[in-house]
Amino acid sequence: MVPLSVWILPSAAAAAPEILKTFSGTLTPGQSTTLTWQLDRNIPEPGFLFHYTVTGGSDMNDVIYVIIEETGDSWDYLMGQGWTYCSPTAAPPCPLDAGPYSVTVEADDAATGSISYQIAFELPPEPSANFSGQIPANSDVRVSSFGVMFPSSTSGLLVLNAASGSYEFFVDGESRAVVTAATEVPVDFEGGFHTFEISSEVEGVGEDVAWSVQIPGGPVLDVVIVNPCPTLNLTAGQSVCITGAQATASDGSSPAVTYSWTASGGTFNSTGSQWIEWTSPQTAGDFNLTVHVSAPGYVSGTKSLVATVVPEFPTPALSFIFAIALAVLFLGRRSRRYHARNCTPVSRD
Repeated sequence: MVPLSVWILPSAAAAAPEILKTFSGTLTPGQSTTLTWQLDRNIPEPGFLFHYTVTGGSDMNDVIYVIIEETGDSWDYLMGQGWTYCSPTAAPPCPLDAGPYSVTVEADDAATGSISYQIAFELPPEPSANFSGQIPANSDVRVSSFGVMFPSSTSGLLVLNAASGSYEFFVDGESRAVVTAATEVPVDFEGGFHTFEISSEVEGVGEDVAWSVQIPGGPVLDVVIVNPCPTLNLTAGQSVCITGAQATASDGSSPAVTYSWTASGGTFNSTGSQWIEWTSPQTAGDFNLTVHVSAPGYVSGTKSLVATVVPEFPTPALSFIFAIALAVLFLGRRSRRYHARNCTPVSRD
């Protein structure tokens, strides 16, 4: 029999999800903008979460459209606040491999005024996790979906609420409750990824629906970077940074912690150590170093730092400065020789 851990309320504070990229702005009716995004890693299963908050009007046309140009993934008629879960094996799939992306955001031509937006691409969190959203009465999008990765088999209570309106709540595709007020739903989860859905397509149609879901969890691993990387100067021979991380359990215990490091460039001497030696690429720039810590029965943690690499002078600049210095030296010597040849001796008589 697989051992179960049981949640005890109140739960630990919700762990913040890892955000891959955020965008925000304001658009006038019919206006669009294309934003650039350099993703530094492949996003495998279980995929990613798309989160949006759109404000600026309550008319059914006060909406925005979002599309990732390279993949064709799109989110239409967005207003209010909500979530979408996207998977590389979904139908249709939502793959995200490392590389450059162009994200276009457009306001509807018939919008009644300016529309502000904030969108985010995030990795699914582990418990504890809190989700919330708002579905305006005029919104065509009446479903939010999200997912959570459970590190082990777990039993407990999900805490649901409807501050306004009503909705149907699904777990792994199965309807578990119609929510009109604060509600607790008992659940048993095997370790792994599980999906959740908020739907007001039947319940809550024509209502302003404000919803929230609390997914309690066990103790959390808090992570701090012990030794941030200094700025590395390539022309001064500086290309190596020694850094580390420290994980602390919120329940005061000392679990066996596993460390895993990734970077947007450069190389590690080890990716599975608490302390690592990172060697920068031979190019200037800012590089993200990220450590993920985990332990059986604990909510894992993630922390990133930025390593800045600069040359004292770019190579072309060094060549240019050296050429200028030689020219100044040559002209100075030539000038002295010229004056020596044209100098009239002064009589001592």
